Amino acid sequence: MAELTHALDELPQAQRDAFIGHEIDGRSFKDMAAATGVPVNTLLARKRYAVLHLRARLQTIHDEFNL
Repeated sequence: MAELTHALDELPQAQRDAFIGHEIDGRSFKDMAAATGVPVNTLLARKRYAVLHLRARLQTIHDEFNL
């Protein structure tokens, strides 16, 4: 969990908010868009970039667990 927290902290705030809002808080992109005024497609892109960063950053840990 500490590595995940560190990886999330490395993200730009907008990407972190999109990822946490959707994946951890379970909010829909439509709800987040309504609350923030940011278009749904922008939120989707931010989450995508966050996922790409997290996947690359945490790949080694993932590989260690799957040995």
